[in-house]
Amino acid sequence: MKAEKCVLIGWDAPIVKRVKKYVEEGVMPNTKRMIDEGVWGENCLVPHPTITPPNWTTIVTGSWIGTHQIVCFNLLEEGQLEKTYPAFYKDDCKAEYIWDAAEKIGKKTILLNYPSTWPNAVKNGIQIGGGGLGINEYRLKGVPEFGIKVDISADICFTTEELPESYLIKIKDIEGWKNLPKGKEFKEAEIKIEFRWSDYISKEKPWYILLINSGNGYDKIGIYKEKDGKKPIALLEKGKWSEKIYTELNTDKGEKKVVFKIKLIELTPDGENLKVYFTPLCSLSGFTSPSDIEKEIEKLEGLPMPCSFFTSARLGWIDIETLSELIDLQNEYLGQCAKYLLKNKEWDLFFMHAHCPDHFYHPFINEIEKDKKVEEAEKKFYISLDKMLGEILESIDEEKTLIIITSDHGAVPTQKEYIETGFDVNKILEKNGLLTTEIDEATGKRKIVLEKTKAVGKLSCYVYINLKSKYSKGIVEDSEYEKIQEQIIKALYDYTDPKTGKKVVAFAFKKQDARIIGLYGERVGDVVYGLYPETPGEHGRQITTGEYGFGSMKGLFIAKGPNIKKGVIIERTIWLTDIVPTICYLLDIPVPKDCEGAVLYQIFQEPDFKIKEIETLKKNYERVKKAIEAEKHLTHNY
Repeated sequence: MKAEKCVLIGWDAPIVKRVKKYVEEGVMPNTKRMIDEGVWGENCLVPHPTITPPNWTTIVTGSWIGTHQIVCFNLLEEGQLEKTYPAFYKDDCKAEYIWDAAEKIGKKTILLNYPSTWPNAVKNGIQIGGGGLGINEYRLKGVPEFGIKVDISADICFTTEELPESYLIKIKDIEGWKNLPKGKEFKEAEIKIEFRWSDYISKEKPWYILLINSGNGYDKIGIYKEKDGKKPIALLEKGKWSEKIYTELNTDKGEKKVVFKIKLIELTPDGENLKVYFTPLCSLSGFTSPSDIEKEIEKLEGLPMPCSFFTSARLGWIDIETLSELIDLQNEYLGQCAKYLLKNKEWDLFFMHAHCPDHFYHPFINEIEKDKKVEEAEKKFYISLDKMLGEILESIDEEKTLIIITSDHGAVPTQKEYIETGFDVNKILEKNGLLTTEIDEATGKRKIVLEKTKAVGKLSCYVYINLKSKYSKGIVEDSEYEKIQEQIIKALYDYTDPKTGKKVVAFAFKKQDARIIGLYGERVGDVVYGLYPETPGEHGRQITTGEYGFGSMKGLFIAKGPNIKKGVIIERTIWLTDIVPTICYLLDIPVPKDCEGAVLYQIFQEPDFKIKEIETLKKNYERVKKAIEAEKHLTHNY
């Protein structure tokens, strides 16, 4: 049977070794079935740099970074070395997407939370999200470097403890309440609903927390918009979540309908200490195309959350168990949304992305082998992803569908000695007389003085030469270009980490030589470098073959479906560029005009099935031709 449809499920930054570990432990049964009934790519390599926007773009264009020009997580403003913006706006991509090619023959596509595709990437189909790493978040022009805007608010913490970025509350005796039950003691706290990380401004009147003592100390709270005991938004016990709360919030741009949940993190029996956590206040509109899809997916399980909650564990707002619960809420929504769309909408191609491994590994990867709770949380998010996969598999005809699980990159821990020293390319440039800094009087911090700087490290793995002909504050003549390139490369190769005594830089190329790793074009740096895997940072600058400890920078590739081998490990190198041409080959879809990858013939049960199809067509053509000729001979010619 031939594949008629394709589902591509993207996990961001899973570590292939950890996926294998949890599959072998039996906690990822759906992933195991994919592997048992399909192929596993042992050597899936990703483009350099190993960063979200460029590599997810490569997956759906089949083109190298130099061709599609999404060169990093952020892009430089034209003519500026000091200004960048997030690389999530689809029009920054210079290559044709697979769904653009598919639309030419009437194929329909669904995109679910697929990065760097906002807005309106799909003309013939449906798009949910794509402007950030999660639903209801946007990393577009106007947002600061590595910044994020959410719709309507990031998560919120109300507490009696002074915690970073939280809202401090004061507990006092109740006043002015009505309809409170008899025989109980109460205290209250007023809270103001502010919108964090948002372009919206809250116009909400104060809300209230009612602390309830049922006889054995304070053990419950209620959340209210007004002081009426009969109208709680939620009633909560310690350690418990509310049900999903649907409400309308007053903003400077009118009322906005949102959904969220609340958890009572801490409440002491004396009612003196309290910590209440609100998930992001998730908008129910503005993230779909066409917009009428919003109403259809409004009541799905889980929450359409931006990824803002991942910082909360580090801020002391929540423990790691609560973080696992939040990850599951986000993945549950993605799974339910996928299930609904796959079952109820017309589609030929379906592409989705879940970001939780990446966001988890950034703060916690170096603690996994030290803290059992952290390792357990890692296991939980893989279980959550596997559950999401199960929802998708239940929603499709597996006999007619090519199913691919893949990733943009992996992640690696940092060798502990490097954690102390770090790696700062601009300090190396400064030491070698290529960059100048001075104290900023306003902030007291050092800043780069571009008017005295020949080269500056920007984005993940690039050094840009400050050319007069290109940048507003340039000082380098074009005639000096290659000489400065050579000075930069020498400085990078000469650098030795002072703590480990190791060389850090694995390679450094002139821009004109970086084409051998798929990097070229206007936006690429004048020098491109890569680091050994054990050096600082979980991914990005590390070489794509990097392996260190339990970490790996390799991508994930699992494929299952018609004409796909079963239970086979493929040892050939699979590049992310190869995914699109393989899909197109199997589904008879035109190849995007900028596609540069190769068809993965080795994953097919019958690699030459196209030749057999052509031979069959030729034979049938000859049969029809002979039949027509025979028919003519049976007809009188006078």
